[in-house]
Amino acid sequence: MRKNKCFVLLYALSHALVLLAFLCRIIPQRSLHIDADFTSMLPLSAEKKAVQKANKTLTEHNGRNIFILVSHEDFGTAKQMAEHVYSQLKDSRNFDSISLYNDAGTLSDIFAFVHTYKFGLLGKDTQRQLNSAGGAEIFAQNALAKAYGLFTLSPLGNLDEDPFLLDEVVLQDYLAAIQNSGTSMSPKDDVLSVQYEGRWYVMISAMLSSKGAAVASTDNGISEIYGVCGGLEKDGIRFVYSGTPFHSYKSSTSASREVTIISVLSFIIVIAILIAIFRNPLPLFASVISIVLAIGAGFAATYCIFGGIHVLSLVFATSLIGCCIDYSLHYFMHWKADTRWNSGTDIRAGLFKGLTLSLVSTEICYICLLFAPFALLKQMAVFSLAGILSVYLAAVCIYPLFSLPPRLKRTIPLLERYPLPQFHKKRWAALVPCALLAMDAVLLGVFHKNVKIQNTLSKLYTLEGRLKDDSVLAYKVLNYAPSSWFVICGSSAEEVLQHEEAIREKIDALEEGSGKLQYVATSQFIPSLSSQRASYKAAGQLLALAESQYDALGVEEDDEIRGLFRRSYKDAENTFIIPGSDIPPQLEYLLSSIWLGNIDGDYYSVLIPSSIPDAAAFRDIAQQSGYAYFEDGITNISTTLDRLTELIVLLFAGAFIIVIIVLRCFYSWSQVCKIASVPLLSVITTVAVFAAAGKTVDFFAIIGMVLVFGLGMDYIIYMMEHRKENNSPLEPSAILLSFLTTVISFGTLAMSSFMPVHLLGLAISSGLITAFLCTVF
Repeated sequence: MRKNKCFVLLYALSHALVLLAFLCRIIPQRSLHIDADFTSMLPLSAEKKAVQKANKTLTEHNGRNIFILVSHEDFGTAKQMAEHVYSQLKDSRNFDSISLYNDAGTLSDIFAFVHTYKFGLLGKDTQRQLNSAGGAEIFAQNALAKAYGLFTLSPLGNLDEDPFLLDEVVLQDYLAAIQNSGTSMSPKDDVLSVQYEGRWYVMISAMLSSKGAAVASTDNGISEIYGVCGGLEKDGIRFVYSGTPFHSYKSSTSASREVTIISVLSFIIVIAILIAIFRNPLPLFASVISIVLAIGAGFAATYCIFGGIHVLSLVFATSLIGCCIDYSLHYFMHWKADTRWNSGTDIRAGLFKGLTLSLVSTEICYICLLFAPFALLKQMAVFSLAGILSVYLAAVCIYPLFSLPPRLKRTIPLLERYPLPQFHKKRWAALVPCALLAMDAVLLGVFHKNVKIQNTLSKLYTLEGRLKDDSVLAYKVLNYAPSSWFVICGSSAEEVLQHEEAIREKIDALEEGSGKLQYVATSQFIPSLSSQRASYKAAGQLLALAESQYDALGVEEDDEIRGLFRRSYKDAENTFIIPGSDIPPQLEYLLSSIWLGNIDGDYYSVLIPSSIPDAAAFRDIAQQSGYAYFEDGITNISTTLDRLTELIVLLFAGAFIIVIIVLRCFYSWSQVCKIASVPLLSVITTVAVFAAAGKTVDFFAIIGMVLVFGLGMDYIIYMMEHRKENNSPLEPSAILLSFLTTVISFGTLAMSSFMPVHLLGLAISSGLITAFLCTVF
């Protein structure tokens, strides 16, 4: 009795400590931080940590950008509908910003900014012209032509101070850079619009907030947009949705719906099996409660360590059901039908070694995942470590407190009626593993070309239906789909801007068709100080031409007036713009996504090309520079996942060796080899099945193998302990029951149309079937 109290105290103290740590973590926050943003789950590239942070910042920013195109044959109708949608969304907390109108004040703000800094903002081509022989005179003549022309962007009221129309030159460069940085839309009646194939498209652009980007939640920006726009597509109105969050929302909702349906059905089947086997509510209730507490412990432990938890870690928590129910099943099978033992303490003593070795082998596997450089994977590992330990403690600390059924009722009628044959005693039993190995050899020999670690994001999500049509149409209308970028670094803001200008010169040397490639970069709007000083010096070439320019413009001969240009030039000698200075709101919004600033002591910016005609050329530019990194979006993520998958394989190879060493302390070498062969053959069979199905081994397949590795080793450890002590059918029956409940829970996921879930289910089902067959035979 005293021993039971010690076990109960251990269970209570361990869970109380986790709960206390969780409360200490959450009380200062005053709310739960559950991350449902899909962009935050992406693995970081293999570059240095600061570059990883820069990429993460940009990915999170761009991953929240969306466009809504309101289309109609009549521009006025399209604009009116866009204004209605905008009015419904503009005050929502799901958006950090939302824009429809191209305010007239925007141009005046930019002009005022340009007017202040014009001497330092002349472009490289203009500087070269002014510094060339006779170039200043040609520049002055062009300014006169503009002044006497019909149209200028800048007001002509500043001719006294700016007789060479430097404001106009810089303003045109700025507006061209802004236009080239984004879509093909242009201003019309205070909104951005374009006409394509006889229809007008009016654009609403928005940036989702953290709350709005949580597409895995029910209340997010995408669902609100669909709610507002859903009933308005009539009388020729058509909405076109563009942006990563729309795809994340679709994949999230469809996957959640499928997984929910499959999980509910499989859970009902599992419950029915448990009721049919035990015909007693206690094992069912105890198992469910222990699993709920295990999930709670896993949640609390993960939250304490990471300060929050990703919603996908919660989804992965369902895998605890398959692992955790094993402990309950093995205990309650003996509780219900093993008449050799007279108390729960006896059952614990008889099962303790097997349950503990099972725990150790499984926990070692998950501990190895903690060394993977992927935050989401670490969360999953901590969740599983804490959850499995919790249910193990329930089995050895709490279950023995339950009174055993009366001896006359300690039987399982279903097993008595349909006893599980002792397959391992059959002469032909050894042929089953051999047959599996032979099958694997054949499959791997025939489909060996498919045996490789490869993650291809395009295969994990397939565009279809309305969203596919919208994506194609949006690309044609907007002519904008950036997927790659340069990350440029330096020891100071000035150095970064200089590096960025050097990269721009190399990009400008590349030609796309008959013109230069378009891109957006901070140095287009805030040049380096060295460039601004060079611009200021080039503008000084015009000082000698000021008098003749005033004469040509017909400015009265007043020394005060005619001295304005010279005085403004002198006053601007030290007037330069740097990152962080006060700039117009439109430029500030644009630069917020490309100027990353100080990260871990170094400075970073991003240059985003509007198209990638030659990724290899861009990659060469970055590699030759020594200070830039070319990030090829989807390709980089796939490559990073490949490296992560390979790392997990190596970690599990190490875990496998550690587990063998631990098992050798309790079993002979022949027994250790038998135990180790089961998970090993399970992994080989899974790889063979994937190869035969034309699928490569990817991240999700490896995660499935993680679960199979632990469960497969559990099966053979339980069976090994059973064969050492008795030939009762209870342990094989418990293994069969564990196998059925797990394969029903997770094997059915292979029927999902959502590829990551399908791959996970396929890996688990093929591996578990192999592990079970090798164990019972």
